[in-house]
Amino acid sequence: MYKVNVTEGKRDFTKIIREIEKNKEVIVIKKGRPVAVIASYKRFKNLKRLEDYMNMLEIAERMRRKNIKAKDLFELSRKELEERCR
Repeated sequence: MYKVNVTEGKRDFTKIIREIEKNKEVIVIKKGRPVAVIASYKRFKNLKRLEDYMNMLEIAERMRRKNIKAKDLFELSRKELEERCR
């Protein structure tokens, strides 16, 4: 993994982009501490997809614990939407 401080990042942005294109993440350091990661757009999309999936699993688990079935939730939502559209 490639590390760069903020000053170097400003100066060498093109180099950072080249590192990212090699499928490497770049860690941005400020005052000796990591503050950000720059990654490829493909990597970002994959991480976002994973985060969304984990959120869905969490929601499903909460629904299971409260004995809420997806079918019931769908029906309730459909009825509410129909009421709004009248």
